[in-house]
Amino acid sequence: MMTTEYPIREIFRLYLPEYRQQYPQTHPNVLKAAEAISRCKTGELGYNVSYCPECGTTEIHAVSCNNRNCPCCQSALERKWELERNTELIKGIAYYHVVFTIPEDLNGLIRSNPSLLGLLFSSARDTLISLCKDKKFMGAKPGIISVLHTWGQKLNYHPHLHVCISGGGITPDGRFVETPHKGFFIPLPVLAASFRGRYMCALKRMYDSGELNLSSAEKLEDPLAWKSFVNDLFGMKWIPFVKETFNGKGNAVKYLARYSFRTAIANSRIVSFDDGSVTFRYKDYADGSKEKELTVTGVEFIRRFLQHIPPSGFHRMRLSGYLSNCCKSDYLKLIHRLRNVIYIGNPYRYMKIDELMLALYNRDICACPNCNGRMERLPRGMPCSQLPLPAQKACLAMC
Repeated sequence: MMTTEYPIREIFRLYLPEYRQQYPQTHPNVLKAAEAISRCKTGELGYNVSYCPECGTTEIHAVSCNNRNCPCCQSALERKWELERNTELIKGIAYYHVVFTIPEDLNGLIRSNPSLLGLLFSSARDTLISLCKDKKFMGAKPGIISVLHTWGQKLNYHPHLHVCISGGGITPDGRFVETPHKGFFIPLPVLAASFRGRYMCALKRMYDSGELNLSSAEKLEDPLAWKSFVNDLFGMKWIPFVKETFNGKGNAVKYLARYSFRTAIANSRIVSFDDGSVTFRYKDYADGSKEKELTVTGVEFIRRFLQHIPPSGFHRMRLSGYLSNCCKSDYLKLIHRLRNVIYIGNPYRYMKIDELMLALYNRDICACPNCNGRMERLPRGMPCSQLPLPAQKACLAMC
């Protein structure tokens, strides 16, 4: 049975204590995220109190956890990210959605070595930039937006990279050119071979220098077993594929934004949770994308969810090419000047929360719903006795 707007939070509240007993070795960073999810918008993290001095209206809202892994409070960040990236797209050129995957045989190593997720980013980036600079394909440096996913529809561990790449770029002599090809301009076999070569070359260097943690695959400590493992990986077909081609900037970033801030599973996919089990919907891509249901124990659901919490400080979204943070402003100004278009920059970057809500949802959160006066945010932690009288009454009702 499900009667809540935030079922995933309630699942964590119900089954997290049992999970901690069964998995006592869980990393502190992962447990911190789990605790934040279980307390989000419950009042345990405090309340925000807003008061209108003109009519006395008081509004009290439970504080969100703002943890990047929480499925209950990421929608505003997703919309902000989408708007920011849209200001960096070039009107009138094509954009392509490319997905990079790696063999399942590497999953064990990646779990023990999060740096191999970073290697996925750098290998895809270097592959695309190197091939795009070839005059056969474009002869220029493109703009690249990359977003990491580590989950499949059943919450299984499936690392893969979603990449949005521009069909135009900056040449070494400072011109902006578009690819003359129709459809995606790099042959996929060439892309796959280059990506596999770069990833495996770096992986071998890490093994030779002793950087890899082999606790999940102790047999690979044997050089002969490692050599056989590497040969098997080289023999596999690493198949990047173009999931969708965007004509103009249109929905390019809007599509990619679905992958940016969303967590392993959304609240909307939870069917029910009771009697120690959780049932959720998933798409079976091997069966014509039919929607099916899967039931697991509450502890197993949390385990599957938490295995996708990235290491502290790890960035799941990265920009490269002419969109690299160190140079994108200069490049974007140059591109717009070359195309005789006014560059407006990113107006959302330094917005305060009230300005952002107005821009994202056309909602003035500072306006009083009764008299249209200006609501004032009262300092968090202020004792009830020090609040204005109407606010005191509202707070006492919450206690």
